[in-house]
Amino acid sequence: MDALYDEALARFSDVFTEAQRQNLNEPAAMTLATVDAHGQPAARTVLLKHFDARGFVFYTNTHSRKGQHLDAHPKAALCFFWQPLMQQILVEGIAARVTD
Repeated sequence: MDALYDEALARFSDVFTEAQRQNLNEPAAMTLATVDAHGQPAARTVLLKHFDARGFVFYTNTHSRKGQHLDAHPKAALCFFWQPLMQQILVEGIAARVTD
């Protein structure tokens, strides 16, 4: 990983830790944006399960609409918004399945 990625991940970790410390409702909630096979965008809220230098992990039914979108086009965007902290973090990248 490069220094910019490391810095961005450290920034996310700091803000996420603060959101947890503040006992905000669902600090792990994030908006997941995907596109279908025709480029039609869709967004929904999912929960962050884990993050580290390899990426951000969320669980979904791979047969669901979002699972189908990610199979067709694995590019995705995440948006974390913690209104009481006046903080928002955007994450963009390639989605890949994790093992069960």
